[in-house]
Amino acid sequence: MDYNQNDQNNWHRDNQQYDRWNSSASNSSYYNQPTHRPYGQGFIIASVICGALSVTACCTGILSLPLGALGILFALLTYRRGKKINGTVMTGIVLSTMGIITGVSMLIYSFYTLPDMMRDPMFRNQVDAITEQMYGMDFAEFMEQYYGYEFDLSE
Repeated sequence: MDYNQNDQNNWHRDNQQYDRWNSSASNSSYYNQPTHRPYGQGFIIASVICGALSVTACCTGILSLPLGALGILFALLTYRRGKKINGTVMTGIVLSTMGIITGVSMLIYSFYTLPDMMRDPMFRNQVDAITEQMYGMDFAEFMEQYYGYEFDLSE
């Protein structure tokens, strides 16, 4: 006995069998259902990439902050109520947080050590040479003209 003859999903009214492998058929089989990517897969990948770039760019200080913030934002966009956090999402969050923390610490360290470094004549000559090439004036003139800040490092 053929069990498929009694199944209404496999037979048309005029005894023609549906095309089971055609996904556009209205009564396609379970195994032929169209598949879709999991929700937020692009945001997960973007989160990990932004986190990795944030950690890599932490030595620049400023660049790691927006990259880390974007990484955390993309990770949070993948969150759905009632679902567990994916391990890849957690990797993106951790990398982004590490990038932000190291970027902020590099900025604080730079602002803390810059006055002492500017007192060193060798470092000061290098900074003056760079600003002379870029702007046509030494660093003290540049800071006074554009920012109104006078340097007095004669100590």
